[in-house]
Amino acid sequence: MALAFSLPVFRLGADQIIKTDGTTIDGHIVSVSGNQVMVEGHTASGGDAKFPVTLTDIDSVKMAVPAEVAKVNARGVGPGDVIAILEPATKQFAGLPADWVVEAMARLGEAYTEVGEVDKALAIYNQISRLYAGSAYENVAKAGEAELNLETGKIDEALAAVQPIVEQANKDIAPSPADGALYAHAFLVYGRVLEAQKKPQQALEAYLTVKTMFYQNAVLMDQADQLANNLRTHNPGLGVE
Repeated sequence: MALAFSLPVFRLGADQIIKTDGTTIDGHIVSVSGNQVMVEGHTASGGDAKFPVTLTDIDSVKMAVPAEVAKVNARGVGPGDVIAILEPATKQFAGLPADWVVEAMARLGEAYTEVGEVDKALAIYNQISRLYAGSAYENVAKAGEAELNLETGKIDEALAAVQPIVEQANKDIAPSPADGALYAHAFLVYGRVLEAQKKPQQALEAYLTVKTMFYQNAVLMDQADQLANNLRTHNPGLGVE
């Protein structure tokens, strides 16, 4: 199988793969191709070697968010820049069981939605569902698909997709940063659904939940603030009871 080693390596420091049998592999994760993760590590003789690890043999991965990828979470980064940064990174690592990879794929889907490329956004969410079937990461795809349904006026479908995630979030008193970002996205979609249903009070509560409970992601916090302010502008006197 020919693997593309010419891809840029989006990573910093040493990575670690924890296998399903409990053993670990330290090295640098280079790319994912098919059902294999290509790793670069040191040999017993002190040299370097590249070798594959089958995805189904991997339980989890410890891998820092690449500095280039982390840039998209800064305030003021437009969807065009998000796409330019994340397209190569997600192509290189899609399928790797690492939070940052799935978050990057979801952010790429959002960016495609923002620029009106709905087909590409849907393809990303379908890819998440396929590559991470049966895992908690499927909720990321469901939240993205809910947003697409909302954008195309399918309010009931959007609510049906996002409601279970909202209910799950309400039970999670100590979410991880990755879960916090997922819940924030879900509540933003949920708030917009409530607005479409002419329920401004409940919509405002959804946006403020992001600001008070799921504030791990600065970009999503800004979106919640903008949506809440816009809602108040169009509904003078609106507040949380």
